Amino acid sequence: MAESAEIVSASSRGEIYFLKWLKQKPEKTQRKIFIIFRKNNIILKRKHLVDTKKKTTATEREAPRKKENIYFVGGSYQNLDARYLPSSGKNQSGQQAGFMTDNLSFILEKRNETFTGGFSGNFSYLQVFAGNRYKPIPQFYFAKDPDFYSAFDGKNSPLPQPILTSYFLGFSSQKEGAGHRLGIYHSTSVSPEPGIYYVSPNRSYSFTWAPHSRIGSLLINDRYSMKDWNLSLQGEGMGRSDQFFGFIYGKIFQASWDLHWEGTAYRDGGNLLSLPVNEMVDRVGVRQDLQYTRLRWKKYYVLEALQSLEGLRYESGYGIHFPIFSSDYGALVLRYRDYRESGISPNHSFGRGLFYEWRKDSYRISLGTEAKEKKQEWEVKLSFPLMYGYLLEMSGIYRDKNIKMRSWFENWSFATNFNINLTERNEIWKLRLIGKEFSVNLSLSQRADTVTYIYYANIQFLHQF
Repeated sequence: MAESAEIVSASSRGEIYFLKWLKQKPEKTQRKIFIIFRKNNIILKRKHLVDTKKKTTATEREAPRKKENIYFVGGSYQNLDARYLPSSGKNQSGQQAGFMTDNLSFILEKRNETFTGGFSGNFSYLQVFAGNRYKPIPQFYFAKDPDFYSAFDGKNSPLPQPILTSYFLGFSSQKEGAGHRLGIYHSTSVSPEPGIYYVSPNRSYSFTWAPHSRIGSLLINDRYSMKDWNLSLQGEGMGRSDQFFGFIYGKIFQASWDLHWEGTAYRDGGNLLSLPVNEMVDRVGVRQDLQYTRLRWKKYYVLEALQSLEGLRYESGYGIHFPIFSSDYGALVLRYRDYRESGISPNHSFGRGLFYEWRKDSYRISLGTEAKEKKQEWEVKLSFPLMYGYLLEMSGIYRDKNIKMRSWFENWSFATNFNINLTERNEIWKLRLIGKEFSVNLSLSQRADTVTYIYYANIQFLHQF
């Protein structure tokens, strides 16, 4: 999953950046990527890797880029079946239609019973965005519609994240928005008064700021390379200057040592990140600060640590994974974890687990069980790249009832490719299939204090012609 996410992220930042990124990879990795591209009819010639710094000729610079119109239709349906949830919040549906050119995008859509739309335009150095779909900043949470999301979000996607009504007017240091972008915005779902925004080239950094209410947002999504070291950093935060919510995720890969490090930290509370920013900063509730880090060596040797402060509940722990048998077909891995909790109800337990794991290229399998407090919990996590650019992912956990300590559950987030949280639910099952034209997300979970289940399904499609 991590390698496929790297490929998608690098390719989304333009051909020149992607070729430079690919040139730094080992020859074996380059061959694998070329095979994947060939299966998906993506043409990328190896000669481009010889010298990406070669200067273009005058004829090449003057040759106009071919512009073609892209028309698209899309749709989504979502169902959340949970006890005590009003019927109006269980079903969400949307339909979209529009067109794109190099410098212009227009969309009409229907979200439930509400008709809306969006417009974006690049006019030389001037940029204009208006409505409920397009924005110049790449933030996931900025002005987010809490009832909808897009599975097809990307730099040049016709269906970026749906937003609440927002307006942007700005200027770029280069034509058609290719350079630094600076402007003003107005979105009452973010701040009552207008604010300013900035976006760096390649959309690696961006921020917004409303001076009077002191509400702002910040995004980082960048990669750095130096010899055998590769670092990626991704994060997004929003809120007031004295009360920020969001996440940050970092990953380091050292090729010659086959060493991976990744760490994440986030601040949330009662799903505040799913709310519009102005509601999030004014909501009074229990805040959660969580940090997790993991060091992986040669695929199956792992050191990990977690700590979380949620109200007066402080939890921490560490884990050790090491294989007792490994081959080309996977490994049997022993996992030891120490769990501690202090605050309202102090507790301590020790977990011993046995897992089968297989990690090869972008494929991941992890199946196993852990004994904790004389009870068992079973875990599964799968990730399989499929044909035509589709990705299948599954994660699940099943816990014996009355386990006092919460479990570490790794799942997916729509804003980042890595997410871990603490859960006391009896079971959680999540399935995701995502590609360029079709996406499905399914989940089932059971709370610890009830026998009823919560069901969730989200299906989306996008067709371009």
